[in-house]
Amino acid sequence: MSVRMIPVQGGTLAAETAGAGPDMVFVHGFSLDRRSWQPQVAHFASTHRVTTYDLRGFGQSSLPDGDYEHGDDLLAVMDAQGIEKALLVGLSLGANVAMTFAARYPQRLNGLVLASPGLPGHPWKTERPPEAAARVAAAEGIEAGKRFWLDHPLFANLARAPHMRGLIEIMVRDYSAWHWQGEGRGARLAPLPSGLEGIQVPTLVISGRHDVDGYREIARHIADRIAGAAFAEVAEGGHMVNMDAADAFTSLVEDFSRRLPQDGR
Repeated sequence: MSVRMIPVQGGTLAAETAGAGPDMVFVHGFSLDRRSWQPQVAHFASTHRVTTYDLRGFGQSSLPDGDYEHGDDLLAVMDAQGIEKALLVGLSLGANVAMTFAARYPQRLNGLVLASPGLPGHPWKTERPPEAAARVAAAEGIEAGKRFWLDHPLFANLARAPHMRGLIEIMVRDYSAWHWQGEGRGARLAPLPSGLEGIQVPTLVISGRHDVDGYREIARHIADRIAGAAFAEVAEGGHMVNMDAADAFTSLVEDFSRRLPQDGR
């Protein structure tokens, strides 16, 4: 695979494509980058055209400069790569991006997989993990924020997958921390125009049994409110379910993909 730098308003996005066949697009979580999908790229590239990219402010993509919105960036990636319709898979922040994209551009998707999703406005009983890390980074510095983030229970289940834990540490080390260095630097997501009930794309919601309670509650909530959505809990999975339970996660996505229409390239 070779990296393609895709121009967008105010910057560029780093993207890679592997394989041939029906399109799949993967969107990573906060503080990570496209490398987090290594197990899925290795599996699906034999049967699909698989696209991964770095969200703005992460990985090799440029830092935000002025107004931007992650869904618009995703549309730019799909257009640049010639993707007419795809199965869209997102984890955590990436699942939020995927949800907003599905609500705005359902005609561009065959299906939607939301793994460990967040949900803006959902009430948490504890401090929301990304906000906790941002608080520590603001008070004690970026390196302290990164240490706090890597020690958070979100990543605890990666102890069962040491290689993936090592990859997480590399990605967080490489993370720009742009979002922790000023007011108003959160993820830019367009609101769902008709709420969750307005998503009309075939959807699978995946949650790891060892994820923190807030994200597990959100996953159930989303699955209950998107019409016809399927829900799957991965017994051995945590928040990083595509990495700490890669085989089980990949199998669920593969089974779901087989049930979808495969029109478009």
